[in-house]
Amino acid sequence: MTYYSNTAHYVQTHGYRILHDMDFTEQSYIDYMKGFGELERHELFMNSKEVPELFYVTDKRDESGQKIGMFGGGELGWHSNGNSRAINDKILVSLYCVEGDPNTTLSICNTSDPFYDLNVDDRRYFQDITIRLKFQNNTMYKLDDDDPELEFMSKNKGSIRPLVGKHPYSDLYYFYFPYHFISKAWHKKTVIDHNELIERLKPIIFQSKYQRHHVFAKGDLLLMDQLSTLHRRTPVMGDRMLWRAAGDYSKS
Repeated sequence: MTYYSNTAHYVQTHGYRILHDMDFTEQSYIDYMKGFGELERHELFMNSKEVPELFYVTDKRDESGQKIGMFGGGELGWHSNGNSRAINDKILVSLYCVEGDPNTTLSICNTSDPFYDLNVDDRRYFQDITIRLKFQNNTMYKLDDDDPELEFMSKNKGSIRPLVGKHPYSDLYYFYFPYHFISKAWHKKTVIDHNELIERLKPIIFQSKYQRHHVFAKGDLLLMDQLSTLHRRTPVMGDRMLWRAAGDYSKS
């Protein structure tokens, strides 16, 4: 197996992988990520002008005070890539640290292991649940009305999908549980209280044994599968800068 297929297999089965002491330019970082597959490409305020597959994740501003990156500096709740999109195959996200902040922690939660720790009856119950997802401001994070990121996040119409999915590459079941986006739920064909469902699942999924906490240092590269994990972040306290890319596994 090649480097990329080995790495992809590890990320798919474990949920994430962290590499240290990497040394990328913007172009070499994107070239590295293209080894896994096709990347999202935009030409928005948070994208590099020279390398549009690269997203800046930072609270830094330009000389006129305008945002240059996504996700700002506030706390981010549990989420993964494309939670409100009807179709999203960009299930591999990477974050590369250009400038770290020792007071900011990113947490990753494996959402596959909790499913396998349940008894058979509970597994079957949750496998019969369907959820409706739509971005809602002031939940996962807060965006001002004039924030250009709000328009980007709000334009997605949302999606309806099973609460429990089966990973297309590893064949492992996982909870798809970005609960800030859940606005409706059904058990088989019967509507159920989605808030009660959320409160029931939180202590099942967000146990410490399923989580890993990481403080980025310069040169760290985090690869995360966006089906079998969720991630969150504490507020940014300094001049933190991460590069982000989101893609698929089509080449690996």
